[in-house]
Amino acid sequence: MEGSNWIEKQAKLYRNLALTGRYQAVIHLEDKEDETFWDYQLQAVKPGRYRYLYFSKSDDGKDTRGCEQCLKFRPYLTARFFICIDSDLRLLRGETGLSAENLIAQTYTYSWENHLCEASHLSERMKQAQPETDFDIQAFLTSFSRIVYQPLLYLIRYGADSHLNQLWNVSKFNACIPLQPKRTDLADNGKEYLKNIQSLFDAATEELTEEPAQTNETLTPENAYLHIQGHQLYKLMLHIGIMLCKGTGIAFRTDILDEGLHTTGYDEIELLQNDLKAVLDN
Repeated sequence: MEGSNWIEKQAKLYRNLALTGRYQAVIHLEDKEDETFWDYQLQAVKPGRYRYLYFSKSDDGKDTRGCEQCLKFRPYLTARFFICIDSDLRLLRGETGLSAENLIAQTYTYSWENHLCEASHLSERMKQAQPETDFDIQAFLTSFSRIVYQPLLYLIRYGADSHLNQLWNVSKFNACIPLQPKRTDLADNGKEYLKNIQSLFDAATEELTEEPAQTNETLTPENAYLHIQGHQLYKLMLHIGIMLCKGTGIAFRTDILDEGLHTTGYDEIELLQNDLKAVLDN
């Protein structure tokens, strides 16, 4: 069978399925675990039944998932069959064409996990669930965000070039963020822990000779934490939260962290919502 025919054939099938009237739309996601987040966002725009695809066949007929696979359907998308993807670093690198106009919805953060860790909402949920906590999540994430901002600009610049990418890449970046601070490191809103990651980043980036990426309006020192790898941020906040809730009977993951589904209140989620409205109104 011709290579690209697989994609085209499946697209035809999904588009026809969307037209049966059983679903508001058929949506290709990167993976099954993305469904809870996207369904919540879609229901806020247009309540109804959506059919989610977690994988499809690649050109060689193998079941394939992930962002690249979703993007192969680009030529065939409609308002009833579209894709929802994580932005990763594509947005910050200025990749064009990933827009509602092209029937593509994206997270506007590295991935959907970053949204669960959005500082103001997470801080609020923590205070409601555990009013006596002495740890200010918002203050912690604000400081954390300022520390990762510059290394992230290097990542945008270095990741765009295969040679430079060996010198500074996502795994080297992540290595500067130990995911299991000790309870004692959390005193004074994580001051010692933050000092530690600052020095790890300083040491790791001081040898980098190329200039970091130009600053852009999407990325600021305040929101940089929303653009680091989502599951790293999630794991870090989960570890911290579990320590803070120890002995309180509060299950941090289910009672606080995973409750973080919002549709308003900060730029990234509002941009995402606007895109979904634009796609579904098409």
